[in-house]
This record gives sequence, C-alpha cells and structure tokens, in this order.
Amino acid sequence: MSVLNVLDTQTISGSGTGYIVVKSGVVRAYAASASSIQFDAGPAITLAAGEAILLSVGKSKSGTISAATDAATMVVTVDGGGTPAHRFVVGDYIATSANGDAAFTSDFVSAAGGGKKVTAVTNTTITTDYDSSAASGDYALSSAKTAAGTIPVIQRAVKLTAGSADVVVEQVQVVGG
Repeated sequence: MSVLNVLDTQTISGSGTGYIVVKSGVVRAYAASASSIQFDAGPAITLAAGEAILLSVGKSKSGTISAATDAATMVVTVDGGGTPAHRFVVGDYIATSANGDAAFTSDFVSAAGGGKKVTAVTNTTITTDYDSSAASGDYALSSAKTAAGTIPVIQRAVKLTAGSADVVVEQVQVVGG
C-alpha cells in the first residue's frame, strides 16, 4: 500500500501567492471551499470543495554554487560534472542557501518566498533578478569549504497562486508500492 510522507505544508490565502522549493515534485492541494491553484504561469487548476488532489509541480533542480556576483542581477556560477553544469532555464524561480558557508552572506541568500527568477543561462552560469549588490564583494567558494562540505546551493522553486479561497498545499513523497 502506498502512503504519503508530508515534506512541508503551506497555506496560500485566497487570491494570494506563495513559493515552495521543489523537493519531490508532487503536491497535495486542498481547499475547504471551491477554489483553484496555479503553478508559475500555468493554467489554473480547479479544486472541488473539501477534496484533496495530487498534482505535479515538475522536477526538482539544484546545483552547487562556486561563485556569485554582488550585482543588481546576481550571476551564479554552478559547479557540475557535465555540460551543461545545471538544468535551470529562463523563467525558473529559484532559492539560494548558504548551506553552512558563512562567507555566503545573507546578501546572496534568496529565500523561495522571495519569488526570484532566472533571467539568463549559459552552460555554467545562471543570471537571476536577485539584487545582491549590498554584499561587500563577489563570493568565491574556497577549497576549505569544499573539503568541509559546506557549499552554497541553488534550488528550483515554484510560484503558487490560489483562487478565490485559501488553498493548503502539502509537498508530499509517495512511499511504498
């Protein structure tokens, strides 16, 4: 028998928006009153009152950050073994996290709730609309941080927009068979 493991829960107020970092790619959406939910700029999905529905928000994406610029449009350099080094595309929402690296200051950290987007990509870089210009200088990953495993990360987020009523969104993992 399959069961759902709830990874996180968020309530999106009626006609409001919120963001989640994609972990499993599957969410359960519930509205006590009839409403809808929209992911990023996709179509609105109708939710019947009092019934939960499982929906896909797409695949998770992440990368480790080796450099970041202190600019009005932060550019992140991503470490990776392949070409390209990441799978992000223009229009993806992102979140960045220090992951234990104190040198990756709060000026570089973009919480999922901030709604920041990818504006351009190359094989190794991701340009964002996140303003990191308050940082005292560019960020560069040190070999000591690599050895310690405290490497900043960039992750894909999804924008959630509720219809006329509140929507509870739980990111879930389907366990079992």
